[in-house]
Amino acid sequence: MRRDESLFRREGDLFVPTEAAGNPWGELTGGGPVAGLVARAVEQALDEPDLFVARLTVDLHRPVPRTGITATTRTVRAGKRLRVFEVTLAQDGTEVTRATAQVLRRSGVDGDHAPEPTPFPGPQGLPDSSLLPAELGLRWGVHDVVQVRWVRDQLAGGPTQAWMRLPLPLLPDEPTSRLSQVAVLVDCISAGSPVGSLFGPWINSDITLYLHREPAGEWLGMEMARDVEPTGVGVTRARLFDERGPVGTAHEAVLAHRLG
Repeated sequence: MRRDESLFRREGDLFVPTEAAGNPWGELTGGGPVAGLVARAVEQALDEPDLFVARLTVDLHRPVPRTGITATTRTVRAGKRLRVFEVTLAQDGTEVTRATAQVLRRSGVDGDHAPEPTPFPGPQGLPDSSLLPAELGLRWGVHDVVQVRWVRDQLAGGPTQAWMRLPLPLLPDEPTSRLSQVAVLVDCISAGSPVGSLFGPWINSDITLYLHREPAGEWLGMEMARDVEPTGVGVTRARLFDERGPVGTAHEAVLAHRLG
């Protein structure tokens, strides 16, 4: 691990990305750390334990340089059972990311529930690996920080399966919520999907995360696939698991990109 001990550091009202938050393409911040910061902003706005973030959509509509970021949260709807929040991230007055969160109130239901098991082995006993091959020679960043244990990697054919873990906190001296951890990790689903016959490489322009319960434990299981076209446009999707069973899904719009 390099010198950074968190993905961001605080400078007054600013969140400053560290090298550990970087992406492979330049002096920019990865989409995962950006999504993690958005998730934190949403949770800061919640004031009741029965409220649950069921959907988080992050539009990555501008590159995010590794300079100070402000986070602003606005309540769009404040209903009894449904709340909607909008989060805007900006740098030097320019909006770089906009996100919306749907927050639902938990309530009891009748009937028996038999959980579906996770359809692949847990992370214990699997070797540590990396998200992207070292031989690509990409810039070091969050894709190297994330710990990966493959069940089926990108060359195995069919959907890939992996367990991932975020070993660094979002901010120093502050516990990172499970939602923020998951928001960081699901940005990896495009890179973690099968290589396929059409090679972009592929980057995502958004992240949409759906959860029906909070994942347990440090490791997030993902079963990933990607549909792409010769036009350079596609969609990546993933089912999300902990060791008890399914916890949600994630989707990303992807487009072809150049290495370098």
